Amino acid sequence: MIGAKEQSKLTAFRRSWLMWLGPLPALSAATALAVVSGGQVFRGLLLGGALWMMTLPLLSSLEAGMLAMMIFEPLRGFLRRAQFIVVEYTTTDPIHLVTPLVTVLAFTILLWKKREQMFVTKPLGLPVSILAACFFIQIFNPFQGGVLVGLSGAFFILLPVAWFYFGYAMKPGFLTIALRLIVVMGLICSLHGAYQLMFGFPSFEQYWVNHTDHYESIAVGHIQRSLATFNSAEEWGRYVQFGALIAFGFAFGAKQIARRLGWVMCLLGLSSVLIITGQRTAIFGLVAGVGVFILVGAENWVGVIKRCGLMGLSVALLLVIAKPPSAQEMWEKDKDDKFGTMLSHTARGTLQPTKEGSLDERFKIWGVLITKYIPARPLGTGISAGTVAAARYTDITSEFYPIDSFIVALVVGCSLPVALLFVGILVRIQWIGIRVFKRATPESQEATIRRIAAAIISMLILNSIFGLTFLIYSAAPIAWMVIGWICSEFARDEQQLVGELSKEF
Repeated sequence: MIGAKEQSKLTAFRRSWLMWLGPLPALSAATALAVVSGGQVFRGLLLGGALWMMTLPLLSSLEAGMLAMMIFEPLRGFLRRAQFIVVEYTTTDPIHLVTPLVTVLAFTILLWKKREQMFVTKPLGLPVSILAACFFIQIFNPFQGGVLVGLSGAFFILLPVAWFYFGYAMKPGFLTIALRLIVVMGLICSLHGAYQLMFGFPSFEQYWVNHTDHYESIAVGHIQRSLATFNSAEEWGRYVQFGALIAFGFAFGAKQIARRLGWVMCLLGLSSVLIITGQRTAIFGLVAGVGVFILVGAENWVGVIKRCGLMGLSVALLLVIAKPPSAQEMWEKDKDDKFGTMLSHTARGTLQPTKEGSLDERFKIWGVLITKYIPARPLGTGISAGTVAAARYTDITSEFYPIDSFIVALVVGCSLPVALLFVGILVRIQWIGIRVFKRATPESQEATIRRIAAAIISMLILNSIFGLTFLIYSAAPIAWMVIGWICSEFARDEQQLVGELSKEF
């Protein structure tokens, strides 16, 4: 006989399958109609189906909805380009509305359950909520060219902040699943990047490359950067950077030899991919993350100093032994030597970052912004500053696009106090992440996850100074989710400590 509890679970399972299978007849009929009607209708059907497939899991749980979005986001760039098989190119692409709509729905459900208390949760709920409020106000800044431009910027900057609240509210063990998914998706999506580098872009992707604007950096020497399934090479590099650091952390914490070997293989694969992305900032971010991961494991300050010395010696030996390629070597390679071109580009930027022309150009842009635009607009030019929306629809900062620094973009778009608030949140969460790791049981799975999370924060800090991680579709939600999860772990530790003290007295 089946008990009442088991019967309830079986009934819920059947209902969940009925919710998925119920709309299939209507979907099949709509597909046939769309194929007959033309490309625009067919694209609408596909996007509607994607929205439905990501919304439905929210009926089960917040974590299921987050999982659906985390699977979709790394594939968004490929799906965006694939739609041009049936429709012509357009700068206004509705596929970018799918994840934001699901995010808004998930946030609304969470707000209905938690009410306003979720905005003031300790330790960083209030500062993050104030930051989000500042972002919202900047949507209506008239200097950026209109509300529509502000809303476009909000898709990049404001909506990912919702994942802070998701990270705080989700089940503690879900982060382990999410981190493993990032590694798996990083490997799978990178296979398409390797294909692009070896055989070139498929025709529908090359069509997008030929028509897209504000992506001059796709050219490296005589070749085009691979994008994998992402919207840009920068997004690919940032995502793989997350995966490589996570694989390193799991390999370090694995107890069984087979599991450790498996994670090491993932680390080697993702690290190799990171090199061919040509994203030097992502490489430095990974180095920073690995460095902090190693340092926080020291038992005292003496151990920290010793580990710093060993890592510094390793870097010094690498710089002495490795010879950076010349500035012309990348251009001397022919179009067929794609791997060699990317390796030369990456090696020069990594081994001699201060001699890169792109770095000098960044400093020039930042200097003009700081001396000209920021004093003229001390309250900000709008949330879209630093995004494609600003470059495409307004002349205020378009000539300085891309800014290539999220902190500078915040100063320009949202004012200096807002940027300082963001920096304060990052610094505080780094300290909290280290404290949370130190409270975990040594050598436990919990300690490994907390240690990875603390290392991710250090990576985010570097990438916010030199990079736009908090503006990238698939990376920004992960960043805010980890920040929210660390805050929730801190709050749980505090509650547990209070409970233990109350029992003693």
